[in-house]
Amino acid sequence: MKVSEPAVAYNTSYLQGLKNRLIASIDETNDEEKLQECLELLHESFMPCVFTDEEFKRELEESEASGNASDEEVRAIFAKWGL
Repeated sequence: MKVSEPAVAYNTSYLQGLKNRLIASIDETNDEEKLQECLELLHESFMPCVFTDEEFKRELEESEASGNASDEEVRAIFAKWGL
């Protein structure tokens, strides 16, 4: 069986396209706070939202115990992202 590297890892046209989409999104944004958060995220050395097994188990239990979100609550969350 032949093994190959993922094409995305070395595909410069994909990487350039991703950079272009980021630049376009930045150009469309006038929210200084959002831009600052993006900048900080790009310079972080850790992955956000990474949990230990214990933290994930607790988060999952709390999520399951909290029940389902209403349609209105879901729309409000997506509205924050402009969707």
